[in-house]
Amino acid sequence: MKNKRSIFLIIAAIVVVAIVLLGAAKNKKLEAGNIESAELSVSVEAKEISPEAIEQYVNVSSKVTANNEITVMPKVSGTVKKVYVNLGDTVKAGDVLFEIDDTNLRLQVEQAEAALSAAQASYAINADVSLENQIIQQQASVDSYEIQYRDLLKDLENTKVLYEHGAVSKQTLDNLQSSTDKMKLQLDTARENLRLIQEKTVQATKKSGQASIAQAQVSLESAQTQLAYTKVKAEIGGVISANNVTVGATVSTQSPAMTIVNTDKLKFSFNIADDYINKVSIGSKVYITISAASETPYEGTVTYISPAADSTTMLYPVEIYIDNRDNNIKSGMFASLKLVVDKRENTVSVPLNAVIERGNEKFVYIVDESNIAHKKIVETGIKNDVNIEIVTGVKNGERVVVKGQTFISDGSTVNVTARN
Repeated sequence: MKNKRSIFLIIAAIVVVAIVLLGAAKNKKLEAGNIESAELSVSVEAKEISPEAIEQYVNVSSKVTANNEITVMPKVSGTVKKVYVNLGDTVKAGDVLFEIDDTNLRLQVEQAEAALSAAQASYAINADVSLENQIIQQQASVDSYEIQYRDLLKDLENTKVLYEHGAVSKQTLDNLQSSTDKMKLQLDTARENLRLIQEKTVQATKKSGQASIAQAQVSLESAQTQLAYTKVKAEIGGVISANNVTVGATVSTQSPAMTIVNTDKLKFSFNIADDYINKVSIGSKVYITISAASETPYEGTVTYISPAADSTTMLYPVEIYIDNRDNNIKSGMFASLKLVVDKRENTVSVPLNAVIERGNEKFVYIVDESNIAHKKIVETGIKNDVNIEIVTGVKNGERVVVKGQTFISDGSTVNVTARN
């Protein structure tokens, strides 16, 4: 009885051990299956496709230059009397920058004013004197001829009476008539000359006097202009970027005194190849990155395109301008530019690295609702540094693998960990 009981206990223990061992084996098998399943699922990131715009651009570079920069050149030479601005000061157009000693020029103005007054006085006096002398002389001639003419008329009348009585010959009468006619002609001529002299003398005197006055007026205006030039003014608004002027120094019309830079508008100049020249027009958009001024790109538009390529580089010069009202951008800074040469609206685009190229084949991976990846052959369009256009092969709403695509193949099970 005791032996039977012992045998029963041994058998029971064996059964328990067997059950435990079978359970452990089953758990290990399940764990292995789970590990294998996890190993077959690849983590990827996917992007759900929706209509959007994509731009293609050309990367170029340029240095920032001021839209307007002038060198201040004095228009008169002399000694600097006073300086009103310093290097770095902001000025407006018309502001006085510095003054040149004007002592000699003021004297010249006073002399010119005196010369003008003298010319005006001389004109008034000479006009009257000249007219009076000319008229007196010519009037005397007229008076003389009138006396002679009257005397001849009396003689002619007396001679006619004598001729009628036979006291003088016909020849004597004819000679006296001829002399009278000649004297009449001389008298008429003298009277006409008197009239002409009166008119011409007045005109000539006026012209001569007016010419003298005009010349004196020009001399005065020239002296006044030279005097005004002693106050050297800013032709444009901007910042004093160079200053070579000090009080007591001598300036000349041949040496630069100051430089004014206006950076309210900035210019960017660059060149593009003929591959893109017909894709660019006035108003084309440009993205400008100036890391020294801002992390945010600026936007500008093309304002000038050369109609001809440079004979040396065979590239086409292009210019753009942007506003710089806050003056964050300084002339001379380096800029990276993206010139937009093409654009698509409401199209399918994906990150550039989402498209895989093998040989002549381009494809992407699409993730379905069961998280299975499917290879899709695509045709691409324009692209930029970030995205590429998908012309055919992908539809709106589909999920395209954008990260991890190099680790999967057609039919792979994926685990989409993020979407962008």
